[in-house]
Amino acid sequence: MRSTFFVLLALVAVGSIAVAPAAAQDNTTAVNNSTEIAPGCTETINEYTAICDADLNGSDVVIDVYTEGPQTIVVTEAFRKGSGVLNQRRISLDAGRNTIRFRVTVDGGSEGVTIAAGQVLYQKEVKTSSTIVAGPYTASDAQAAGLGGGFGVAVVTVWIVAKVVYGRTEEPERLA
Repeated sequence: MRSTFFVLLALVAVGSIAVAPAAAQDNTTAVNNSTEIAPGCTETINEYTAICDADLNGSDVVIDVYTEGPQTIVVTEAFRKGSGVLNQRRISLDAGRNTIRFRVTVDGGSEGVTIAAGQVLYQKEVKTSSTIVAGPYTASDAQAAGLGGGFGVAVVTVWIVAKVVYGRTEEPERLA
């Protein structure tokens, strides 16, 4: 009986060690083909203009745009199911960072705008946040939660097996 306990304990330990390196791997690859023209702005529209941030707030797309000099851009609603007239607005920007609020038709979670700046027509997709898992959670948070849950199950299993093997329980416990 004692050897069975140690075999089960060794299997749980090896299983925990084998899962940890797989959970710790981060297989994300960041590809950024654009040159950053302003700190925090990662999407370059043209050599003078970049998108710093974009969010969907209800039915408004809120975009932070950086421009090196004053210019006029045209913002147009990018997505619409079916046929219809798209919202469009001409906006004058000052040099530096500008915030644009633009009303769009919300069709179900993934909305966007196109921005015409000079000779470039740039499309920006803006997604709503998930209502099932709200918060700033990342893949590493999910991996840590899975690893913690697996470790908890392993500890409880070892505890139940130890109680049965060492006779600390009056009735036999079904383990399978």
